[in-house]
Amino acid sequence: MQANYAWALNKDDDSNEHLFRRETARTRFDLAAEWSYAKNDVRHNFNFNALADLPGGFMAGAILFARTGLPYNPIIGFDTQNDANDENDRAIIDGHVAARNSLRQPAFFDLDLRLMKAFRFGEGREIELIAEVFNATRASNLNFGVDGVGIYGTPAQPVATAGQPLFAPSTARFGGPRQLQLGMRVVF
Repeated sequence: MQANYAWALNKDDDSNEHLFRRETARTRFDLAAEWSYAKNDVRHNFNFNALADLPGGFMAGAILFARTGLPYNPIIGFDTQNDANDENDRAIIDGHVAARNSLRQPAFFDLDLRLMKAFRFGEGREIELIAEVFNATRASNLNFGVDGVGIYGTPAQPVATAGQPLFAPSTARFGGPRQLQLGMRVVF
């Protein structure tokens, strides 16, 4: 059995040092005003895995990943500063201009389980029957990536999706729909 936990705090004034396609600073002439959470700031991260021999020749395993959500930018959704960039026009929330990366995407949780039974026959030969469940809790785990934004509009022209992180959610790596996989392996 192994487990680890990490608490982290990652702040910067520009998270685009390696990605030049987006400029999210309200003004590039005052980056000190942009000091906030970095786009890859994950506050809490927990991982756990275990493997156990069970009675009757069964073996069970589990892998758990859990972490807090990534930050994202609340923006208006159109260019009010007339700087040809609509991704740096921050939303006004509760009467204040929102800070960079001031909102959080949903947390991530993924639990994968495995059960295996080995049937031995002959010298060094066996057949293993395997059942695996991925995302056993069926958590939605909508991950909008590190470049997520949320379009709010203005108080005069609000947007229906205000407060939701946008960009196509990706569950391709972890946390997709619950899946059951059955398998057989022959060892010889």
